[in-house]
Amino acid sequence: MSNVKRKDSKNRNLRNGESQRKDGRYVYKYTDIYGKPQFIYSWKLVPTDKTPAGKRDDISLREKEAQIKKDLNDGIDTAGGKMTVCQLYDKKNSQRKNIKRATEKDDSIL
Repeated sequence: MSNVKRKDSKNRNLRNGESQRKDGRYVYKYTDIYGKPQFIYSWKLVPTDKTPAGKRDDISLREKEAQIKKDLNDGIDTAGGKMTVCQLYDKKNSQRKNIKRATEKDDSIL
């Protein structure tokens, strides 16, 4: 393996899983708890970077990485924030053992 470090356009070292796209946006690739590859994007690598003009301000890529790593270590589904109410209800009922028939019947309404 070579000792060449990957660098961004500002000549900063990139960590494992990090890369920079041609448009300047930073990307972090990780594997979720289901084994699927996931990607997160940010215009800023570190919190002190400035967001380019005309782009939406967001937290930096490294802050997002830290949050995802913490969630994965705690066993939390990182995509759970994008879950709908119906999906959450189905997930909850699939984990329960004793569900009455009336509750299952109400599921068909949702």
